[in-house]
Amino acid sequence: MRSRMNTTTALVASLSLMAPSPVWAQETTPEAEPEVALICPDGSDLPCPEGVEPIPTPIEDAPDEAMEEGMDPETADEAVPAEEDAAAETPDAQTVEAETGADPAEEASTDEPAAESATSAGQAIEGETTEDGVLPADAASDEPAATEEAPVEMTEEEPVVDDAGEQTAEEPASEESADDVAVEADSAPEAGETTSEADPVMETDAEAEADEEVAAEEVPELPVQPDAASGEAPVAAAASAPDEAAVEAEVTEEIVTEETARSSDEDFANKVNEAAPKKKKKASSAKAAKDEEGGLSDGEKAVLLGLGAVAVGALLSNNRKVELNSGDRVVVTRDDGSYQIIKDDNALLRQPGSTVRTETFSDGSTRTTVTRADGSQIVTIRDAEYRVLRRAHIAPDGTETLLIDDTATVEPVDFTRLPPPAEQLVFSATADEAALRAALAREAALDRRFSLAQVRDIAEVRALVPVIDLNAITFETGSAAIRPDQAQSLSQLGRLIRSYIDEDAREVFLIEGHTDAVGSAAYNLALSDRRAESVALALSEYFAVPPENMVVQGYGEQFLKIDTQEEERLNRRASVRRITDLLRQAAAN
Repeated sequence: MRSRMNTTTALVASLSLMAPSPVWAQETTPEAEPEVALICPDGSDLPCPEGVEPIPTPIEDAPDEAMEEGMDPETADEAVPAEEDAAAETPDAQTVEAETGADPAEEASTDEPAAESATSAGQAIEGETTEDGVLPADAASDEPAATEEAPVEMTEEEPVVDDAGEQTAEEPASEESADDVAVEADSAPEAGETTSEADPVMETDAEAEADEEVAAEEVPELPVQPDAASGEAPVAAAASAPDEAAVEAEVTEEIVTEETARSSDEDFANKVNEAAPKKKKKASSAKAAKDEEGGLSDGEKAVLLGLGAVAVGALLSNNRKVELNSGDRVVVTRDDGSYQIIKDDNALLRQPGSTVRTETFSDGSTRTTVTRADGSQIVTIRDAEYRVLRRAHIAPDGTETLLIDDTATVEPVDFTRLPPPAEQLVFSATADEAALRAALAREAALDRRFSLAQVRDIAEVRALVPVIDLNAITFETGSAAIRPDQAQSLSQLGRLIRSYIDEDAREVFLIEGHTDAVGSAAYNLALSDRRAESVALALSEYFAVPPENMVVQGYGEQFLKIDTQEEERLNRRASVRRITDLLRQAAAN
């Protein structure tokens, strides 16, 4: 071994003497300082004794170079002796370097195995050197600090690279700890890798985005309507449009059949406590479309067409929150905590054989013309919430009878000037028809007119005319259907109402629905309104009462006849009021 080392030393020394310049290539840039110097074999300075050849030895400022290149000083101190030892073992590499002038440090950086071995050597030894510059093999390092800090220092100089191998903009590492960077790197998926967690997250985001789009379609921009007590006329583009079809209105037309019309002896296709189905963008077939609509009849879709399947919790105009949406009815909570029901006031007019033509305006208001087989027409203007604002009957000969007109401003309600309430009656199948007629014929002592909105919304106004409770009608739990045998018990009242309308086509009757206090207030309100609709349908089907002369309104548990929170049959009732005297003044201006 000694003989081999002497031969190598002599070879290197000979090559050094033959070269016209120093053995190690010099560069003109400040970064390329000479890395070796010639000294005598015994360590003394030049010139060497006669016959003794100088040998190359690494210089002492290599660690400073490493620091300039961003390396840790301790790691650099360890790496240089390791490289020197490797150079002593590989004379061929030194010979090549001497001939080409290449920098050993650069050559080592391009050789990945050599870099790995140098790193391993640097991690395995302490930052101390022996007198001859060679570190002992058993000097293992117990300090990982240099190894842990090196990647952080390199992060500041090297470009940031993402998991996909793409170079990104550099960001300062001072505001983010190395631990945070490591956690983010561990949690990020590898480039081109698909994990079971990633796909559901992407699908959830897509679904949430779709739900937001649907929600935006479901909650329309409804005009803010004035409070009923103020007497102000509501806002509706349909009310100011000319009689002929306006060019800006969207027009639809439908012929009502037995299948698309609802009768009093059948329940609604969906229960009150069933949420309205969400609107779907597409349906692959007619069957799929029916399934997506949740089995709603065409009549029940009317509210859906105007308001959409508004989600429970959505906010409408006037800061009203949706509490229930069964598809055919929407129940909202007002700021004062009271409930309001939104439904289609034209539902009663959907009789088999009729043609329904609807013009929908930009603000959501509508003008609907129902043409019957005899040529007569019912023209109704509704606001964006399908609440009737104006209704007129046009006979085949063109004679027009105005039944309801809320498009004109009326006086505000002054509760201190209202007369005392009228009598409340209970109707039974054996009731005396003369007594009923006398009760309904009673005219209120009024010096003013009221709008339909005031009659519906203000109990003190409704109380000015008599009310007849229909105790002969009972309903199954949760049902709004009326059996034919029960409908026959309405024969006396039906004939009486029909006689009034025959005498004066402007007569209007309010059909009310009530429930007991069992269940939620929103549920009871929707159920009571459905039951009032069934009573009105029964009066039309069995006793030919014109549907345009009736208005339906449910009040739920708001007006209990028996003050109890328990089940009470007397609270589950329907009532009838003749409100002609309250409206006629309003319509006669």
